[in-house]
Amino acid sequence: MENEKLFEITAYTENQVGLLSSIAGIFTRRSMNIEKLLVYPSRINGIHKFKITTRTTETLCRAAVQQIEKKVDVVKAFYEIDNERSDRERDIVIAFLEERERNNR
Repeated sequence: MENEKLFEITAYTENQVGLLSSIAGIFTRRSMNIEKLLVYPSRINGIHKFKITTRTTETLCRAAVQQIEKKVDVVKAFYEIDNERSDRERDIVIAFLEERERNNR
């Protein structure tokens, strides 16, 4: 049995009506409680940042992040254990956006 830990999920999204409700539904279906939620514009123009803190197992957290990333309006989602920070996070999102822009040309 996996131990529950505190996870921080970060999702970069486009600003779309109903996306928060959709993401909250992902947690509800997995019986995951949202301990803390912050949503604000990121430093990347037109992209918002969701920071969701939850106490769960890594398996459930990984499944939730994968489901969040399947949403059309989500650019990229990550999870970190015990609020660890990733210095490469912004670079990964920018690289994804640049690749998407090249593919749409």
